[in-house]
Amino acid sequence: MLLEVGFAVLVAAAVLVIALSIRAIITAREQEANRRLAATDDSGVSLNVVSLMENPPPPTARRRFDDWFENAVNRSGLEASPAGVVAVMLLLALLFGGSLYLWKEQLGLAALGIVLGIAIPVGVVAFYYRQYRWRLQAQLPDALRMLAGSVRAGQTIEQAIDFYAKHGTQPLAEHFQHCSGLMQLGMSPARALEATAARVRLLDFDMLVSTVSLYQQTGGNLILLLERLADSVRDRNNYLGQFFAATAQARVVAIAIGAAAPLFVLTYVLVEPEHVQSFMSSTTGWTVLAVCAILELIGLIWLWRILRVDY
Repeated sequence: MLLEVGFAVLVAAAVLVIALSIRAIITAREQEANRRLAATDDSGVSLNVVSLMENPPPPTARRRFDDWFENAVNRSGLEASPAGVVAVMLLLALLFGGSLYLWKEQLGLAALGIVLGIAIPVGVVAFYYRQYRWRLQAQLPDALRMLAGSVRAGQTIEQAIDFYAKHGTQPLAEHFQHCSGLMQLGMSPARALEATAARVRLLDFDMLVSTVSLYQQTGGNLILLLERLADSVRDRNNYLGQFFAATAQARVVAIAIGAAAPLFVLTYVLVEPEHVQSFMSSTTGWTVLAVCAILELIGLIWLWRILRVDY
C-alpha cells in the first residue's frame, strides 16, 4: 500500500511541476514579447499594440488554457473538435488507468495510466499546432513583401490585405481573409489586424499590427516599414532554423537522458515490483528517490535555459 500511495504522490508531483514549468515558460515569453514591442530604436520610436479595449480584464490561467486548447485543436489539422479531443482524453485515461489497475492492482500505476491517457492527446494536438504555427511563421516574410509590393503598386493597405487574402499562401491567407472581412464590416486596418493577431498569436504578426498602427497615427513610408519588417522576420527565421539544426543532436540527447531514469523506474515497477517495494519500504530509498527527482528537475531546467532562444 505504501508503494501505491508513494507512486501516486510522485505522479501528482510530476504533473504539478510540469504545469508550473509550462506556466513559467508562457509568462517568460509574454514578458519577452512585451519587451520587444516596447523597445525603442535610434529614432526613439517605440511600437506598442493598441488594445481593442481600454482596460481589458486579465485572463485567468484557466481561460488562457481554454483559449489555447480550442485554438490548438481547431488549427491542428486533425479535423476534430475540442469536445471530441476531450472525449478521447477521457477514453484513454479510463482505458490506460483501468488496464494497469486490473493488471497489477496498484493505485499508483492506475494514476500513471490516467495521466498518460490525458497527456497523449494533448501532446499530439500541441505537436500539430506547433507545426501549424511554424508554417505561419515561415510564410510571414513573403506575405509582408507582397503587402509592400501591393502598396508600392498604388493600392491602399486595405486593398493590399484583401489582395493577399485572395491570392496568398494558405494557411496564412485564411487569417488575412478574416482580417479583410472585419474591414468590410467597418473596422480600421489596425483594429482588424489586431483582432486577427489574437487568432494568429505570433510576435512578428504583432509587429505588423504595430507598424500599421504607427503608420496610421504618424504617417511615413509604409513600403519601407513593411520591407524592413519582412527582412527582420526572414533573418529571425533563418537564425532559428540554423540554431535548431545546430542543436538538434544536443536536444535529442537531452530528451533521451531526461527520459531514461523515469522509464527505468517505470520498467521496474511493471516488471519487478518486489524490488521497488523493498526499495521504497525504507526512508533511505525515499530520500534517494527524492534527490534523484530534484537533480532530474534541475538538469531539465538547466538544459532548457541553455537551449532557449531569445532572438
